[in-house]
Amino acid sequence: NFSLINKVVTFLENRNPKSQKRAVYTITTNGSLLTEEIIQFLNRHRFLVTLSFDGLAQEITRGKPGDKNIVKAIESMLRFPAISLEINSVFTPLTVEYLSKSIKFILDLGVTNVNFTLSATDFWDQVSLVKLRDEMSKLGGIKEARKGKRGSFPIKMFNEEKDTGIFHCAAGRNRLAITTDGQVWGCFLFADYFREKRRTPEFNKYYFGILDDFIANGQAAYFDKLSSYSWLSMDNFKTEETDCFLCPELEYCRICPISAAFSGLPLGRIPDHLCTIQRIKHE
Repeated sequence: NFSLINKVVTFLENRNPKSQKRAVYTITTNGSLLTEEIIQFLNRHRFLVTLSFDGLAQEITRGKPGDKNIVKAIESMLRFPAISLEINSVFTPLTVEYLSKSIKFILDLGVTNVNFTLSATDFWDQVSLVKLRDEMSKLGGIKEARKGKRGSFPIKMFNEEKDTGIFHCAAGRNRLAITTDGQVWGCFLFADYFREKRRTPEFNKYYFGILDDFIANGQAAYFDKLSSYSWLSMDNFKTEETDCFLCPELEYCRICPISAAFSGLPLGRIPDHLCTIQRIKHE
């Protein structure tokens, strides 16, 4: 809903005409509706764009083999220096064998910021976990092959320090998300998760309200929900067997709580196979 995005940007910039503080705009998109006009708008307002694209696995996950329109949109955005582009790819047990080739395909387009996630809604059996370990090894080989090229290795997790402390979900704390129908959440994943849970007590803990109401009474609405989002840190979560704060690898673990909740467990519960995935990623 480009008109809604335009409305939000116009509102914020009218509130701050002298640009004493510059708002940081982000958008998450699958790229299918990105026209040249919209891309120029994103560049003009220095957007951070997260584009969902699974590379060679796209045909299996979304039924679109290496979608030419998405590739064209990526190449177009790379020509606009004010756009900060990140590609986010999602791999499942079914597509994990395409992980390294897909990431290489994206890097070869010239993308300098790539993140991939591993589906938390699917069950990863031992066969898929072995494939994941093999693909992670291949990614390490790609990193070695790119040594000496300008800049750091573009895959985010390979550039992160392993001892950065206890992970806190950033949702609601330093970011907000607006859905196409004007709902305000701490992160776009919360909107997806609560779509069929409107009548649950948790819905009201995390829902900031409709955009127009939030604009009119944002400060009160924000602080009313902030405590719920502030609770979302690894030391407050638990697996099926134990509390996460008892785990010796707590400070190395980075699991999105809302992604884990898509597996069917309550918010704050972590499936055991996700723990194994975290260990493989940081071997």
